[in-house]
Amino acid sequence: METAVCTIPDRIDRPSSGRWDWIAAGVALLVFAGLSAYFAAASGGFLEADGCTHYLYARFALVEPHYFTNVWGRPWCTGLFAIPAAVAGLIGVRLMSLALALLCALVAYQLAREQGHRRPVLALILTLGQPLLFLHSFSELTEVPFAALLVLAFWAYQRRQWLVMALLASMLPLGRPEGFGFILLAAVALMAARRRAWLLLLPVPLLLWNHAGWVLCGRAGPWWRWLIDNWPYAANSLYPAGNLFKFVALMPMLVSPFVFPMTCLGIWRNVRLTPTIRAFMKSSHLSRCIVLTALLPLMVLAGHSVLYWLGKMASNGELRYLLIMAPFWGILSARGWEWFFERFGWRWPVAWAGLAVIAPGGLNFYYHALPIQPDEQWRRARWVADWYQSSPLAMEYPKLMASHPGLFYFLDLSVNDTGRARQWNLQTVRQAPGGTILIWDPVYGVYNATGDHSIHIKDLLDAGWIADPKVEAMLNRPIDRTENADSLMKLVPPPSPGQWHVFLSPTTQSRRPTVVR
Repeated sequence: METAVCTIPDRIDRPSSGRWDWIAAGVALLVFAGLSAYFAAASGGFLEADGCTHYLYARFALVEPHYFTNVWGRPWCTGLFAIPAAVAGLIGVRLMSLALALLCALVAYQLAREQGHRRPVLALILTLGQPLLFLHSFSELTEVPFAALLVLAFWAYQRRQWLVMALLASMLPLGRPEGFGFILLAAVALMAARRRAWLLLLPVPLLLWNHAGWVLCGRAGPWWRWLIDNWPYAANSLYPAGNLFKFVALMPMLVSPFVFPMTCLGIWRNVRLTPTIRAFMKSSHLSRCIVLTALLPLMVLAGHSVLYWLGKMASNGELRYLLIMAPFWGILSARGWEWFFERFGWRWPVAWAGLAVIAPGGLNFYYHALPIQPDEQWRRARWVADWYQSSPLAMEYPKLMASHPGLFYFLDLSVNDTGRARQWNLQTVRQAPGGTILIWDPVYGVYNATGDHSIHIKDLLDAGWIADPKVEAMLNRPIDRTENADSLMKLVPPPSPGQWHVFLSPTTQSRRPTVVR
């Protein structure tokens, strides 16, 4: 007995949005943009430390082009952020993230409209209403730039614009590691559409990235292996493995607690369209697009859940990984929301959707999570940076090697400035180059997605680095306590293993042996 195929024709009568829907969309965009811009300017801290690193790459990319090919920084993201960072600094990068978040919502609206949603404005509102998307709309991380590129590629696929889809999909690996999986799916789509000639476009950006990196980084090693040799992620994560269902449990935080049930309902409504593989293959192109709108985010959810559970590929179980599918979550939520209100004959679905996504924001009046303020470790990083600038040690040890990215941010210093900095890695530690001060903190000194960036105190002692207990004691004092110059020189109890450490290279800049007084 054959499975019945519930298919949707490729051409359907798409309802035009009414005046109130347009007004709702405009209000949603303006409120989102206004609040995001305000918090972008008012937040003195970073959403995550990785954001600081991405900002620093973009900040110096125009004068140090090798940053455009940095594997950890990602060429797509560094390229988008470089000009805003050079022109307007940190606020410029955050406003670029805002523009990309708005783009995600607008494309979600178009996708929902073409998929036959009666109220496609719900897709826009429920995309913008995702709490994590709002937080990342004024961050410097890679998820929102990747989400914008991915949803544009899917939109081209839905519209059968195969060349555009191939060009956009080919850029995905330059945005995040998930891009490699999506480029394989793009290849399958091109073969299924009998557009095999466009397959040749898919590896081109990767090849250009590999060659440019090899040239800009000194042509070291075989040219064809540069990307492989510089891939930063450890196969076995330095972070502990976790629960397989962590991401599922945190989904309400991603899409908003009041929206999550509708997201699940939307997934069911989409997947039931072609319940079997055979039905999927026999359905229309638009039906397949609707089903893929649910399957693609579920694949990302499952993939990251397994990686975190197995402790692979430097996964530390951060919910932001699922943000790359933000427009798809918004469309699924809109599907479920629309069907639920129609099924029970409830009125004003758009108004209730707006209320549902705004309501969780009221918690900020009690917990004051926004604007983002620097925590104790970041305030200490600022204090250490100010100390180093005025310290006599900077004369004999002018090269800074530090694990905490905040030091380079507060010093406005490129990590690759050979005149003022040293690379943080095990190779440099073992070389112990003269004239270097090394500042180690207990978080970024050990925990890193890159194996050779995880450095322990034993590694430093084995390589001959010399600790300075007096300076360590001073830098680990409570940063809010005021002390005069005399008291700063008094030796207080040595810092505990959970505190910052300061090491000096065995020799000074003038090649004299280091002596700690």
